[in-house]
Amino acid sequence: MSGKAAVLAVLGMSLLGLAVPPGSALPYRVARAENATAPLCAGNVRRVARGRVSFSFSCGNEDVTGFEVRANRTLRYVYDPSYAFDCGRRTSRAFDCGDIHSGAGSVGSGLATVSEPLCHPRAHLLLRITPTLNFESRSRPAFTLRGPC
Repeated sequence: MSGKAAVLAVLGMSLLGLAVPPGSALPYRVARAENATAPLCAGNVRRVARGRVSFSFSCGNEDVTGFEVRANRTLRYVYDPSYAFDCGRRTSRAFDCGDIHSGAGSVGSGLATVSEPLCHPRAHLLLRITPTLNFESRSRPAFTLRGPC
């Protein structure tokens, strides 16, 4: 009996592929992963004052609607002076920032208060940014911004 059930299941699954009419929502040809283009994100970090850095980034012309910032040292506080993003602590080295009023535009930015020294010979400040674009449910791949040294 189980052999007949397996044959019927295989036949039924193969017939499902034929039942899709042309012009449906299924694509005729699936794009390969290397052909899919994702915007490249880039930015910079600069020292504003002792223990304070400013960072900004963009991902092509895509709207930045949120981001997570992680550092290789303690982040005391992160905020956006333009009030486009509201940032909240996740861990001692990470903050999560979300769009407050859906008008942030194509640039993500913030000010961070970090532990000194920023330019230690073997421990330069690194900020790891994980952006969310256009209110997508999944974040884009993370990228690293090197500190001001």
